[in-house]
Amino acid sequence: MKVAVKLAVVLSFLWMASAIAGEVSPWAGKAPAQSRLILESAQFAGTGTHRAGVQIKLDTGWWTYWRAPGASGMPPVFDWSGSENLADAPEMVWPMPLRSVAYGEELNLYKNDVVFPVEFRAADPAKPVRLHLKVTYGICRDVCIPKTAEHDVILPPAAGPLKINPAIARLIASYAGRKPSHDPSETGLQIGGVDTLREGPKVYLSIQVKGLQAKRSSLVLIEGPGLIRVAEVKPRATHDAKTKLLILKLGSAEKVRDLSGKRIRVTLIDGGRALEQVWVVGAQGSSLVGFELTPAPRRPLDPAGSWTSNPGPGAE
Repeated sequence: MKVAVKLAVVLSFLWMASAIAGEVSPWAGKAPAQSRLILESAQFAGTGTHRAGVQIKLDTGWWTYWRAPGASGMPPVFDWSGSENLADAPEMVWPMPLRSVAYGEELNLYKNDVVFPVEFRAADPAKPVRLHLKVTYGICRDVCIPKTAEHDVILPPAAGPLKINPAIARLIASYAGRKPSHDPSETGLQIGGVDTLREGPKVYLSIQVKGLQAKRSSLVLIEGPGLIRVAEVKPRATHDAKTKLLILKLGSAEKVRDLSGKRIRVTLIDGGRALEQVWVVGAQGSSLVGFELTPAPRRPLDPAGSWTSNPGPGAE
């Protein structure tokens, strides 16, 4: 019994020693791109929400991608499966990308530095939290290069008042403030309905929006289990001068099943404004959750495979 206890203590020590304690992890990788974890505090308190960030530093002229890269590109993938003592999976925030054209392709990207804010909660407030991240991302300039890095940080429970690093907290908050808003009053963009249209063998998604610039195309991203569509869409006029239609092709009726009653996440970027909401296709706006949103933004999406038979993006 004593041997087992001693072994457990040794293993616990090795587990702690294998990860970095502090407010930042070492930079991983070499130029032209490096990454690290940053934390607003080297400790945590209770089971409330705490903030960290995945920081990627890029040399001049290089870029990496948003979660929907555009015509081509490799979006970052964040794997937290090696983490311990978390109540649930860390929640990532994707700052608004720079919309750009490179080599004749429309891309959604980040240049110089970018921080992806992360929110996490401890499962047991009396035990240390281990944040273990494996991040894979693509970088491009004249050539494109895949990058992979691993980061490991230990946060012990705070013995007293939680000490916040103000500089890191401000940095994380500045990028968290760049995420698309759920609130139409903040953006001037208001979705009035989301529905499907069918023209022959093709299926389209129709989004009614108020507040769009009529002469400017908007970036539309549709996400759901097994389905991603992104496109630049020019608004179409309706009988209501204030309401425009954004029509996005989903694919053939053979590959895209009926979406009615299913939940999808809709992200609209119009110039410097961005709105992101989860909608039930074919449902009317709900005053119960405000802002004509149906349903609330954080409600889970439908199980994978429940409404599409072809998970590949760009299906025709």
